[in-house]
Amino acid sequence: MKHALLLSALLFAQITFAQSQQNDLAFTAKATVLPVFNSNRLGAEVGLRYYITDAFSIGNNYIYTNDKFTHGFGYDTNNSIMHYLGINVPLQYDVINNEKFQIGMGISPGLSLGTLRDKNQLKIEEHYDEETGVTTVVKTPVRLNRDAYFSLTPNIDIAVKVANIDPKSNTALYVTGNAGYQFTFGKGDFTKPSDFRNYIVSLGFTIKGALD
Repeated sequence: MKHALLLSALLFAQITFAQSQQNDLAFTAKATVLPVFNSNRLGAEVGLRYYITDAFSIGNNYIYTNDKFTHGFGYDTNNSIMHYLGINVPLQYDVINNEKFQIGMGISPGLSLGTLRDKNQLKIEEHYDEETGVTTVVKTPVRLNRDAYFSLTPNIDIAVKVANIDPKSNTALYVTGNAGYQFTFGKGDFTKPSDFRNYIVSLGFTIKGALD
Protein backbone atom coordinates (compact mmCIF):
# COMPACT_ATOMS: atom_id res chain seq x y z
CA MET A 1 0.00 0.00 0.00
CA LYS A 2 2.74 2.47 0.94
CA HIS A 3 4.59 1.78 -2.33
CA ALA A 4 1.39 2.40 -4.27
CA LEU A 5 0.97 5.74 -2.49
CA LEU A 6 4.53 6.73 -3.36
CA LEU A 7 4.12 5.74 -7.01
CA SER A 8 0.76 7.48 -7.33
CA ALA A 9 2.12 10.68 -5.81
CA LEU A 10 4.96 10.81 -8.34
CA LEU A 11 2.83 10.18 -11.45
CA PHE A 12 0.73 12.92 -13.06
CA ALA A 13 -2.57 11.84 -14.54
CA GLN A 14 -5.21 13.21 -16.91
CA ILE A 15 -7.05 16.14 -15.27
CA THR A 16 -10.77 16.81 -15.47
CA PHE A 17 -11.54 20.46 -14.74
CA ALA A 18 -14.84 22.24 -14.35
CA GLN A 19 -13.45 25.45 -12.85
CA SER A 20 -10.19 27.36 -12.63
CA GLN A 21 -8.18 27.07 -9.42
CA GLN A 22 -5.17 29.22 -10.31
CA ASN A 23 -4.53 31.84 -7.62
CA ASP A 24 -6.82 30.01 -5.17
CA LEU A 25 -5.88 29.72 -1.51
CA ALA A 26 -6.94 26.71 0.56
CA PHE A 27 -6.99 26.68 4.38
CA THR A 28 -7.37 23.29 6.07
CA ALA A 29 -8.03 22.20 9.67
CA LYS A 30 -8.12 18.48 10.40
CA ALA A 31 -7.94 15.79 13.06
CA THR A 32 -5.02 13.51 12.22
CA VAL A 33 -4.02 10.03 13.33
CA LEU A 34 -0.23 9.67 13.15
CA PRO A 35 2.44 7.24 14.32
CA VAL A 36 4.24 7.95 17.60
CA PHE A 37 6.31 4.97 18.80
CA ASN A 38 4.17 1.82 18.76
CA SER A 39 0.80 3.54 18.79
CA ASN A 40 -1.37 5.79 16.65
CA ARG A 41 -1.90 9.18 18.28
CA LEU A 42 -4.69 11.64 17.58
CA GLY A 43 -3.33 15.06 16.69
CA ALA A 44 -4.36 18.40 15.24
CA GLU A 45 -3.35 19.68 11.80
CA VAL A 46 -3.63 23.09 10.14
CA GLY A 47 -2.30 24.14 6.76
CA LEU A 48 -2.39 26.48 3.77
CA ARG A 49 -1.94 25.73 0.07
CA TYR A 50 -1.65 28.17 -2.83
CA TYR A 51 -2.58 27.12 -6.38
CA ILE A 52 0.19 28.15 -8.76
CA THR A 53 -1.72 26.61 -11.67
CA ASP A 54 -5.14 24.99 -12.08
CA ALA A 55 -3.64 21.65 -11.04
CA PHE A 56 -0.56 22.28 -8.91
CA SER A 57 -0.47 23.76 -5.40
CA ILE A 58 2.23 24.27 -2.78
CA GLY A 59 1.92 25.24 0.87
CA ASN A 60 2.84 24.39 4.43
CA ASN A 61 1.17 22.55 7.28
CA TYR A 62 1.74 21.77 10.94
CA ILE A 63 0.79 18.62 12.84
CA TYR A 64 0.93 18.42 16.63
CA THR A 65 0.34 15.77 19.27
CA ASN A 66 1.87 14.67 22.57
CA ASP A 67 2.24 11.57 24.69
CA LYS A 68 3.04 10.98 28.38
CA PHE A 69 5.35 8.30 29.77
CA THR A 70 6.32 6.83 33.14
CA HIS A 71 9.99 6.64 32.14
CA GLY A 72 12.58 9.04 30.78
CA PHE A 73 14.10 7.25 27.76
CA GLY A 74 17.38 6.95 29.67
CA TYR A 75 17.00 10.23 31.57
CA ASP A 76 16.45 10.28 35.33
CA THR A 77 12.69 10.80 35.53
CA ASN A 78 9.53 8.73 35.86
CA ASN A 79 7.20 11.41 34.55
CA SER A 80 7.97 12.63 31.04
CA ILE A 81 6.04 14.08 28.13
CA MET A 82 7.02 14.14 24.47
CA HIS A 83 5.69 16.83 22.15
CA TYR A 84 5.59 15.87 18.48
CA LEU A 85 5.56 18.55 15.78
CA GLY A 86 5.49 17.88 12.06
CA ILE A 87 6.37 20.78 9.74
CA ASN A 88 5.69 19.95 6.09
CA VAL A 89 5.63 21.49 2.62
CA PRO A 90 2.78 19.77 0.75
CA LEU A 91 3.08 19.60 -3.04
CA GLN A 92 -0.24 18.55 -4.55
CA TYR A 93 -1.38 17.81 -8.10
CA ASP A 94 -5.16 17.61 -8.59
CA VAL A 95 -6.06 14.84 -11.02
CA ILE A 96 -9.82 15.37 -10.77
CA ASN A 97 -11.50 18.71 -10.14
CA ASN A 98 -15.17 19.29 -10.79
CA GLU A 99 -17.64 21.54 -9.03
CA LYS A 100 -18.35 19.23 -6.09
CA PHE A 101 -15.54 16.66 -5.98
CA GLN A 102 -11.74 16.74 -6.11
CA ILE A 103 -8.94 14.19 -5.90
CA GLY A 104 -5.31 15.21 -5.51
CA MET A 105 -2.06 13.27 -5.38
CA GLY A 106 0.80 14.76 -3.45
CA ILE A 107 4.07 14.40 -1.65
CA SER A 108 5.07 16.32 1.48
CA PRO A 109 8.72 16.75 2.48
CA GLY A 110 9.26 18.11 5.96
CA LEU A 111 10.63 17.74 9.48
CA SER A 112 9.46 15.51 12.32
CA LEU A 113 10.43 16.94 15.71
CA GLY A 114 10.17 15.08 19.03
CA THR A 115 10.80 17.16 22.17
CA LEU A 116 11.15 15.32 25.48
CA ARG A 117 10.38 17.18 28.74
CA ASP A 118 10.56 16.22 32.43
CA LYS A 119 7.28 16.95 34.22
CA ASN A 120 8.99 16.50 37.61
CA GLN A 121 11.15 19.57 36.94
CA LEU A 122 9.42 22.85 36.18
CA LYS A 123 10.88 26.05 34.78
CA ILE A 124 9.01 28.93 36.41
CA GLU A 125 8.71 32.32 34.69
CA GLU A 126 6.86 35.38 35.96
CA HIS A 127 5.46 38.03 33.61
CA TYR A 128 4.34 41.32 35.13
CA ASP A 129 1.85 43.58 33.30
CA GLU A 130 2.44 47.19 34.34
CA GLU A 131 -0.92 48.36 32.99
CA THR A 132 -3.03 45.90 34.96
CA GLY A 133 -0.65 45.18 37.83
CA VAL A 134 -1.20 41.45 37.30
CA THR A 135 1.64 38.94 37.48
CA THR A 136 1.25 35.79 35.38
CA VAL A 137 3.21 32.70 36.43
CA VAL A 138 4.08 30.21 33.68
CA LYS A 139 5.33 26.73 34.64
CA THR A 140 6.96 24.70 31.86
CA PRO A 141 8.45 21.19 32.17
CA VAL A 142 12.23 21.27 31.68
CA ARG A 143 13.38 20.16 28.24
CA LEU A 144 15.59 17.06 28.25
CA ASN A 145 16.30 16.61 24.55
CA ARG A 146 14.95 17.05 21.04
CA ASP A 147 15.24 14.72 18.04
CA ALA A 148 14.69 15.87 14.46
CA TYR A 149 14.15 13.76 11.33
CA PHE A 150 13.62 14.46 7.66
CA SER A 151 10.22 13.13 6.59
CA LEU A 152 8.64 12.36 3.22
CA THR A 153 4.93 11.59 2.95
CA PRO A 154 3.27 10.53 -0.33
CA ASN A 155 -0.48 10.94 0.00
CA ILE A 156 -3.89 11.04 -1.64
CA ASP A 157 -6.32 13.86 -0.85
CA ILE A 158 -10.09 13.79 -1.41
CA ALA A 159 -12.39 16.81 -1.00
CA VAL A 160 -16.18 17.02 -1.29
CA LYS A 161 -17.93 20.41 -1.41
CA VAL A 162 -20.62 20.83 1.24
CA ALA A 163 -21.46 24.54 1.03
CA ASN A 164 -20.82 27.72 -0.97
CA ILE A 165 -19.55 30.63 1.14
CA ASP A 166 -19.06 33.35 -1.48
CA PRO A 167 -20.08 32.51 -5.08
CA LYS A 168 -18.36 35.65 -6.46
CA SER A 169 -14.91 34.46 -5.39
CA ASN A 170 -15.76 30.75 -5.70
CA THR A 171 -15.14 30.38 -1.97
CA ALA A 172 -16.55 27.11 -0.66
CA LEU A 173 -16.38 24.72 2.28
CA TYR A 174 -15.17 21.15 1.68
CA VAL A 175 -15.00 18.01 3.78
CA THR A 176 -11.44 16.78 3.26
CA GLY A 177 -9.84 13.40 3.84
CA ASN A 178 -6.19 12.48 3.36
CA ALA A 179 -4.26 9.21 3.58
CA GLY A 180 -0.51 8.78 3.27
CA TYR A 181 2.56 6.96 4.50
CA GLN A 182 5.23 8.89 6.39
CA PHE A 183 8.85 7.91 5.77
CA THR A 184 11.42 9.29 8.23
CA PHE A 185 15.20 9.48 7.89
CA GLY A 186 17.98 10.45 10.27
CA LYS A 187 19.39 9.63 13.69
CA GLY A 188 18.07 10.54 17.13
CA ASP A 189 19.32 10.48 20.72
CA PHE A 190 16.26 9.02 22.46
CA THR A 191 14.13 7.96 19.46
CA LYS A 192 14.68 6.26 16.11
CA PRO A 193 13.22 6.97 12.63
CA SER A 194 10.86 3.98 12.75
CA ASP A 195 9.12 5.50 15.80
CA PHE A 196 7.45 8.00 13.46
CA ARG A 197 7.19 5.90 10.30
CA ASN A 198 3.76 4.56 9.38
CA TYR A 199 0.41 5.49 7.84
CA ILE A 200 -1.13 8.91 8.48
CA VAL A 201 -4.88 9.47 8.07
CA SER A 202 -6.71 12.77 8.53
CA LEU A 203 -10.23 14.15 8.25
CA GLY A 204 -11.43 17.73 8.48
CA PHE A 205 -12.55 20.81 6.60
CA THR A 206 -11.06 23.01 3.88
CA ILE A 207 -12.07 26.54 2.89
CA LYS A 208 -10.91 27.39 -0.63
CA GLY A 209 -11.38 30.50 -2.73
CA ALA A 210 -9.72 32.95 -5.09
CA LEU A 211 -7.41 35.63 -3.70
CA ASP A 212 -8.61 38.29 -6.16
